[in-house]
Amino acid sequence: MNVIPAILVVYLAAMFFVAWYFSRKQSLEAYFVNKRKTSVWMMTFSTVATIVGAGSTVAIVAEVYNTGISFGIALPISLIIGMFILGMVAKKMKAIGDEYGAHTIVDFFEKRFDRKNRDLVGILQIFILVILVGVQAIAVSSLASVLTGIDYSAAILITAAITILYTSIGGLRIDIITDFIQFWIIILVFFGMSVVGYQQVGSLNELISRLPSGHLDLFAFGGVTWFVGVLLVSGFLHLGNTIHWQRIFAAESDVIARKSFFWAIPITAILSAMVLFLGLVSSVLLPQIPKESALFNLMSLILSPLMVGMGFAAVLAVIMSTIDSMLIGGSTIIYKAVFKDKILEDKKSVLYARLFTALFGIFGFTLAFLIPNIVTLFLFVSYLALVFVPAIYAGLYSQETSANASFYSILISAVVLFAIFPFSKETVFIISTIIGVLIIIFYDKIFKNRALGNAR
Repeated sequence: MNVIPAILVVYLAAMFFVAWYFSRKQSLEAYFVNKRKTSVWMMTFSTVATIVGAGSTVAIVAEVYNTGISFGIALPISLIIGMFILGMVAKKMKAIGDEYGAHTIVDFFEKRFDRKNRDLVGILQIFILVILVGVQAIAVSSLASVLTGIDYSAAILITAAITILYTSIGGLRIDIITDFIQFWIIILVFFGMSVVGYQQVGSLNELISRLPSGHLDLFAFGGVTWFVGVLLVSGFLHLGNTIHWQRIFAAESDVIARKSFFWAIPITAILSAMVLFLGLVSSVLLPQIPKESALFNLMSLILSPLMVGMGFAAVLAVIMSTIDSMLIGGSTIIYKAVFKDKILEDKKSVLYARLFTALFGIFGFTLAFLIPNIVTLFLFVSYLALVFVPAIYAGLYSQETSANASFYSILISAVVLFAIFPFSKETVFIISTIIGVLIIIFYDKIFKNRALGNAR
């Protein structure tokens, strides 16, 4: 057997063993929120492994190879800002989550506001997660195609079976444990690649002198407006994604929830710097190639077959760490919507949770199978995550904001986004976000005053 597939088989077998071993006699609370006992370092490494997904590895290397440092600096900074924002509100989110017994962002909106908020947020969150699963599925299937040369459709089916089975077995508890393992695989392989890449180019001065023209232009990817907009707004995207809420609820305490995001910041910065460096090295060492294959081609060029196998396993670990979190987030929302407050016997409840995880995964992978080019949809759901942010802040920090203000802030912002996005992809998030903020600020004032006037 070729060494690369052999390493991947061993890696996947190890992940399956971990999932099986730690999921024995698992309760529903362990499956959804790890019994709310996650330690600070497990939280930290799981957060890094999940947030640093395909967009922060394959995509950064691809865009740095193609246009230079612009994308490779903007995206990591936005990730770091997102972690800082989550860290700032994590204590409040954790306290409210424990008070409400919440498992997801949907539970928060139901308990803090009302059922119509719960239903609206649940529908939109499922839409976001299933699109994101599809995006990651494309990445992992493309990797499988590169490794084996098999047809894209066959790669989708194989990777769907592996990823869905692996995630369905373990739930969030296994997700966090395997993320911890996958984090170290990612760090060690990318560090090794960076050392070998540095040796290949000779020195930083040599690397800079050999870069294509314009590769050091900070605004080359999307211009000044895009770069500044990403830094100002994109960090808030993470606040509107239920996978981060679920991890915060799973923390052992509010202090641990807060610390984990702050500890994740320097680790993410170091990892991002290595990925950026690899993108620059690929632009110097590789001839004209499709940008999406830059990372894989660089591995094949500078590493031994054994290290190439480890490198592919690292990329697979990155993608799987993101997919499994999304599958658990989606299945938790669906389970809570179906059973609501109904209490089932532990074995039966975990069985249903695993079934919902598998069904949600199948749906997400089917989307990737039917619509292989969903970059535009990925951009759309990223903007859609922003519509929750004004209502989230109001729900966390203001007791005066009404359920109607939250509901219409989300609903109208989402409708505007759906309506305008086809015509203004780059700037529509500015309009929809401003509308959401204005509704949160003025809805209760206008309609309370109107109600008082009518009463008189």
